[in-house]
Amino acid sequence: MKQLSYLLIAVSFLLTSCSSTKLINSWSDKDNTPKQYDNIGVTVLFPNSSNRYVTEHAIVDQLKEKGINGMSTVDVFPLAARVSQGEELLKDSEAVRKSVVTKVKENNIDALMIVTLFDMTHEKRWVNDRNIAVGGTGYYGSPYGMSGMYYDYYAYSLGTIYNSGYYTDDVTYFIECNLYDVDSEKLIYRAQTKSTNIKSVEEEAKALAYLVAKQLVNKKVVSR
Repeated sequence: MKQLSYLLIAVSFLLTSCSSTKLINSWSDKDNTPKQYDNIGVTVLFPNSSNRYVTEHAIVDQLKEKGINGMSTVDVFPLAARVSQGEELLKDSEAVRKSVVTKVKENNIDALMIVTLFDMTHEKRWVNDRNIAVGGTGYYGSPYGMSGMYYDYYAYSLGTIYNSGYYTDDVTYFIECNLYDVDSEKLIYRAQTKSTNIKSVEEEAKALAYLVAKQLVNKKVVSR
């Protein structure tokens, strides 16, 4: 039994440590009575349809591992996957509302999770080819910060002018996850995450899914 516990801890550590995705904020309705939902619909509204597919299925898989029923809606709510259809529907917001309500009823969805990219930032960073100095980034991008010695900072600064370094863009994605109870139409849970310089959509999707599913259980948003 102890070995199984250690294994689960190791797996959860790998899911979060090998990814840049971090939870930065979460909220749950304290007045909400946890319910056992028969079918939580998961819809991810990303511009890229393949990223949507991967993320939705990662979340559904994690929900099922926690004993929570869920379904991907990539084929049910195709607005993000089919750009032309989405653009046409966006001309009439009421048509979008009616379409979503109809799909929810047709698929017996009793809770709906909507995941969106709500912000994205770019930041330029200078990367040195030469490792003249060691340490983490500090004041104005130097590795020593304000506490470093003058000779350390001089050596570092000299290296920045006599090397073939380059600028790189750090791209940070901020994602929001909202869970709604269909019957009451109330928001019962919200989480926000950030991911920097995504190298693998699959790995980041798994990390996001793990964080969200864990929160739903730990915060007692839903019952199993």
